[in-house]
Amino acid sequence: MKNNRILFGALILVLIIGVFLINLIAATLSERYPLTIDLTAGGLFQISDRSIQLARSLSEEVTINILAKEDDFMGSSAYMAQANEIIRQYAKYGSTITLNYVNYVADPTFASNYPDVTMKHGDILISCGEKNKVVPVESLFNYTQSSSGATTIASSKVDETIASAILNVTGGEQITVSILTGHGEYSMPSFINLLQINNYNVANLNLITDDFDPACKVAVLIAPHKDLNEDVLKKIDDFLYNNGKYGKTLFYTADTEQDILPNLEQFLKEWGVEIGDGAVFETDSSRVYNYHPFYAIADYSEEDEVFYHMLRDRRTPMLMPLSRPLSVLYEYRNNNSTTVLLKFGDSTAVRPSDAPDEFTWEDAVIRGPLPALVLAQQTVRDKESGEEYKSYVIVSGSAGMLDGYSIDNSSLANSEYLLNILNTVCQREDVFKIPSKSITGKALNISTGTANRLGLIFALIIPLLIIGAGVGVWLYRRHQ
Repeated sequence: MKNNRILFGALILVLIIGVFLINLIAATLSERYPLTIDLTAGGLFQISDRSIQLARSLSEEVTINILAKEDDFMGSSAYMAQANEIIRQYAKYGSTITLNYVNYVADPTFASNYPDVTMKHGDILISCGEKNKVVPVESLFNYTQSSSGATTIASSKVDETIASAILNVTGGEQITVSILTGHGEYSMPSFINLLQINNYNVANLNLITDDFDPACKVAVLIAPHKDLNEDVLKKIDDFLYNNGKYGKTLFYTADTEQDILPNLEQFLKEWGVEIGDGAVFETDSSRVYNYHPFYAIADYSEEDEVFYHMLRDRRTPMLMPLSRPLSVLYEYRNNNSTTVLLKFGDSTAVRPSDAPDEFTWEDAVIRGPLPALVLAQQTVRDKESGEEYKSYVIVSGSAGMLDGYSIDNSSLANSEYLLNILNTVCQREDVFKIPSKSITGKALNISTGTANRLGLIFALIIPLLIIGAGVGVWLYRRHQ
């Protein structure tokens, strides 16, 4: 009996020591290797396969400094906890990636090591050699506004943001984009943020006072409200010509609030695109958003054989709100050609800017289908080498396609489609779009027609079926 007690006690001791050692080994390994399993829908706490490939392929030493203690960084927010785990995943998969938590408040000397960098508590500083990239904590998420005006987190884009920052400091190609100003243009911060987190160098350029940066490949002109004079248009023309080397792109968006801009509109006509008067509206309730006929869905054109096929999900709609009507003046002329990328459907029409209040669909003179986004290009061929040189002018009828609702909405294809276009015309291969992730559940971003049908089903048909089933059961039991 005594021997059995000794044996039993020794067995218990061995089990306790074994469990302790297993936990110690697991804890040690988990600090370096991804031993966790993400069972959430959509892999909320797991980086994408392409991000894993990026982390594993790095040969340079990369340091990720989170400027807060880990508990402070996560706080009580589920989104911040998700952000923390995503960043930890990079350190676990990348053998050359080191993750540190810096008590930024208690360590005032840390900032002195980076005199040219502006940062604050909670930001993420990613470094490789002499290159540094600060990722503001607020840039890790997409936001939305409630009906009361309160701003809340809509989804997480941590994976995409961190991957792009790593590419930035490890030498990934950075294309310069100039946001053109000086003529009452709109500011689209969500679009600019999309470019920045995808490793584009974005800078403002005043068309009146500044010259184009020779490194600039893309110029963006967002709904100017004042016409451009001949000198400014020549500056843009010279930019696109690029001393005969071409390789430049102008991205122009119109807006329904603009006045007539004869000089600029004549310039676009030379590239084969005409900006019409008025605003495009949709009469099919299944093809509008937010119950707004001027928030119309555009279809991918059969002429687009490149960008549409690059989408992860080709059923994802493109929103083109408050759009001016476009028309294509020619398909081919000399060295120029045009391609319709997006178009409004047959059920659309145009409301003129001077239409009376009683204007209806029957009064519309211009009706769909109508171009919504056009790619114009000028191509020259070197006679000796046969090499082609191209510059592009991309014309959109809608500046609203770049606003926060369109760009930050993961149920729309606006951000992915635009990146596909810009990456292609810039001949980039080092940028990739990772879907945003929602922890609180996906927003039901559906068209007005679908919303009405679902409301009818849930508010009327299903209750009637339940009542009918109840009455049937009651009658059956009554006559037994």
